[in-house]
Amino acid sequence: MHLCHHTTLLPVPERQDYWREVIGSTYFDMDLRFTERQGFYGQLWNWDVAPFGISFLSSSPTQYQRLRQHINPHGDNHFLITIPERQEVHFSQERRSVRCRPGSFILERSDKPYEFEYQNDNSLWVLRVPDSLLRARLRLPERHLFSEFDRSQGLGAVFFDFFRSITHQVAYLDDRQTEPLLRQLIELFALAVEGDQRAIASEDSGLCQVHQQRVEQYIREHIRDSNLNPEQVAAACGISTRYLHKLFQGEEFSVSQWIREIRLQGAVADIRRSGTGRTLADIAYKWGFSDQAHFCRSFKSRFGITPKEARQPGG
Repeated sequence: MHLCHHTTLLPVPERQDYWREVIGSTYFDMDLRFTERQGFYGQLWNWDVAPFGISFLSSSPTQYQRLRQHINPHGDNHFLITIPERQEVHFSQERRSVRCRPGSFILERSDKPYEFEYQNDNSLWVLRVPDSLLRARLRLPERHLFSEFDRSQGLGAVFFDFFRSITHQVAYLDDRQTEPLLRQLIELFALAVEGDQRAIASEDSGLCQVHQQRVEQYIREHIRDSNLNPEQVAAACGISTRYLHKLFQGEEFSVSQWIREIRLQGAVADIRRSGTGRTLADIAYKWGFSDQAHFCRSFKSRFGITPKEARQPGG
């Protein structure tokens, strides 16, 4: 679904309240503060491709505050990938901050209070990604929250070029065509941030980080093995099962939960992709589910609908 919002035709006194409503409906609840009391302008184009959102906004200087009262602990959380076009933006959360200049991009999380602002007229792209979907590919997105990533070269440029190609064509594609492209885009994003030398050389990248990377790689390479379990992963990576569980302590998913999440995210992508020519049973087995009934129960528990319902238009 494509929507366009703009303040041009509104009386000046009504523009800021209107912009608050637009931002809340496009992203989530926030408080907004405006530098320019007179003459504020804003326009926003939004494409919703469930479960993703792509938006492009231009506005006068604005500060966006995500406060604790805005956050529903039982609601759906998202990450935002922000790509400024004209001026730098500033993101701060939990006493840490990052500035992002045109030619770069940053990652933000929505489930904790933050401030986001730009002090001059600006334009920026924003990609909204469900928390669970990004974590299925990038197990610890928090490692990359306060880094500015270069979009002009290397994998960052590949990610941005693919993103722009999608935005140029999204108006001509239906959701079933666009959704798998956006999943590929998340794969490119993960490769870009994982390959950043600062992440590789950070203080978190000691022996523990090495083991984490080996574990993640092994799980992804063997995700279609229905017998994949923590004991097998630990043995293949040369660590104890106890240490493997310790690597996942404090994270959203345990080892087994993360394996299941990767499988379910892969399965739902295949089910919703048009023209796969596969039965639901084939897809279940492809992603490591040896029991069809267990697959259906897990799928409905995770997504709220059955695999058959997900295959229907609008599922």
